[in-house]
Amino acid sequence: MSKLPIYEHVVQYYETDQMAVVHHSNYIRWFEEARVYIFDKIGLGYREMEENGLISPVTAVSAEFKTMTKFYDTVEIEVRFVKYSGVRLYIEYEIRDKATGEVRCLGKSEHCFIGTDGKIISIKRSHPEIHEKFMGYIEE
Repeated sequence: MSKLPIYEHVVQYYETDQMAVVHHSNYIRWFEEARVYIFDKIGLGYREMEENGLISPVTAVSAEFKTMTKFYDTVEIEVRFVKYSGVRLYIEYEIRDKATGEVRCLGKSEHCFIGTDGKIISIKRSHPEIHEKFMGYIEE
């Protein structure tokens, strides 16, 4: 199993509320930023997959907030592929403060793979080379 790279994000002013604390909705956006970054880094970029007729919608997402993140903090987002069936991919996220290592948020997302016609696709059968890449990063 290969380890996925870490994604870093610097908190922007517009991501905070009146208390200078990150608004909860932004953590979900950061999950997506990290996921797109990771997919690009491992050769499974969303653009390339979509050009090949593969779309990966989110079917579920959740976040558990642990501590507050504030304006100008830098966070590291660790992404783990925890389960993959060839049709569905389950991802976990850990957002940590870069300076202290303190966990800010834990999250999960679930994805399926569909074609441009909206029908579910088995990556294992239709794109075995992509299936093998996913298998190399599963942390079951």
